[in-house]
Amino acid sequence: MQHSAKLNKFLESICEQIRWKKAHTIVSEEIRNHVIDQKNAFVDKGLDEETAIEKAIEEMGDPVLIGTELDRTHRPKMEWNIFLLTGIMIILGFGIRYIASFEPGTPFMLERSLVTTLIGIACMIGAYFIDFTFIGRYPKSIFTGLTVLSILSILLSPVIRGKHLYVQFILLVFPTVMAGIIYNMRSKGYLGVILSGVFFIIPVFIGLRIPSMSVVALISLCFLILITMAVIKGWFNINKLYGMLLIYIPTFSVVIVGLIRLMSYSYKSERFLNIINLYKDPLGDGYVSARMREMLAGAKFIGRGDLGSNPYMIPEINTNYIMTYLIHRLGWISFIVVMGVISFLIIRSFKLCYKQKSILGKLVSMAVLVTFTMEVILYVITNLGLPIMGSLTLPFISYSGMSTIVNMTLIGIMLSVFKSGDIVKDSLLLPNNE
Repeated sequence: MQHSAKLNKFLESICEQIRWKKAHTIVSEEIRNHVIDQKNAFVDKGLDEETAIEKAIEEMGDPVLIGTELDRTHRPKMEWNIFLLTGIMIILGFGIRYIASFEPGTPFMLERSLVTTLIGIACMIGAYFIDFTFIGRYPKSIFTGLTVLSILSILLSPVIRGKHLYVQFILLVFPTVMAGIIYNMRSKGYLGVILSGVFFIIPVFIGLRIPSMSVVALISLCFLILITMAVIKGWFNINKLYGMLLIYIPTFSVVIVGLIRLMSYSYKSERFLNIINLYKDPLGDGYVSARMREMLAGAKFIGRGDLGSNPYMIPEINTNYIMTYLIHRLGWISFIVVMGVISFLIIRSFKLCYKQKSILGKLVSMAVLVTFTMEVILYVITNLGLPIMGSLTLPFISYSGMSTIVNMTLIGIMLSVFKSGDIVKDSLLLPNNE
């Protein structure tokens, strides 16, 4: 007890110098282990316990100097480049939507955009300062709350063009919560993989109920990437080959059955063919696809493109098709600039995600980043003339209040990981503490 008291007092003196309280636990654990190892070495040399612990502490040095040095290295790390790139994207979005507002039927809605952006910024800052490890500590509770919120939104939200539009943006949070579920299940082996899949079925079912195949595809791919990464890295402690078969055999089976069922409905398969073949039904199901490809074909590198004798525009250019419009209105250079900023943010975030030391930090940051990246990919594919699935939004660029709030919250969570992920130890986060 006396030895422990001496060591605890030494550790308290060190931690008093470290202003970031979140770092106290991991610093104390590391120094405690080092002192105990050194004490054991002295005991092996013939010293008694009391003398050994005193000598081990003495060799560590002045606790005030140690704490002061550790205070310099253990500080929150704000990734200002990501914050700045997010700000640039928001400003670009305002500018692009303002340009589009001069087209008939596309109001700018400045006040509404400002309000949702301010709410989004507040959510991002709040998520940044909240400890992201709560996702690993209480994933089932968060998952349940998000599921209830999604169901209530389906029951209460308006249906626009046959879809519950607000719900699809709520579903974008599920991959991040699934990161916590996978983290929580990693100690259960094969059962953990199966249970993770059971949880995953719920948001997929909600996505089909909306209905939104884009959301279903997005969250499905996110889940597959996360669970695959977990199996390959050995976090489930199972045979990697068997684990991959356990994941992908059911997945491909469901996909094949789904495609067969889709093609069995003649009107759905016909509509799909009309969309991808602009010459088949250019005034019906293939109208939007045909108009987009005309706009892209007449686009220039710089300046307004030529639509010939058909100058009218496609609908919803400030939401679903703003990049197509931008390419036509300002040229391909505008597309290059916007995608350059987005790509820089994604690449920088992937590098930081790769550097995460904790399992939870890597899972959560990867979940946010894959969600964001998939939104961009789906949107760009649609706006380049292949609207096989309806796009969601281009984060911070195209207009959508709910999307802005959700995406900024997710960016805040990712920044929280980058801020403190290095001091998170998975051994301190019990996987079954709910």
